[in-house]
Amino acid sequence: MQASTTEVQSILGNVKYPATKKQVIDEARKQNISGDTMQTLENIPDREYNSADDVVNEFEGFQKAMEVFHKRKYPATKQELVNEARNLHVRDVIIRALEACPDKEYSSPDDVIKECRARIQNR
Repeated sequence: MQASTTEVQSILGNVKYPATKKQVIDEARKQNISGDTMQTLENIPDREYNSADDVVNEFEGFQKAMEVFHKRKYPATKQELVNEARNLHVRDVIIRALEACPDKEYSSPDDVIKECRARIQNR
């Protein structure tokens, strides 16, 4: 199953804004949001969000990046991933995270996402 913007929007009405990423995630857990949607939501930046639209914009940006990583063939070098992300207009925060990743060959989308998540959380 693919991550769903509709599913995220359904939980955001119960969140009081401004809200932290943790508050959004806690509400998603309360409502038993699906695994793929939850995984994408967990990748949004750890910051304060001013509205549901603010959360949805970040979610959609990360959803697009996850699709890019899952659709391509592996192995892939860091530079190939950075170039592809730029060509597909993936969010700048993800491109910066990719650029900060080790310069190596990645064997799977999970490998890339794990490295990116570590870089985004350490910003």
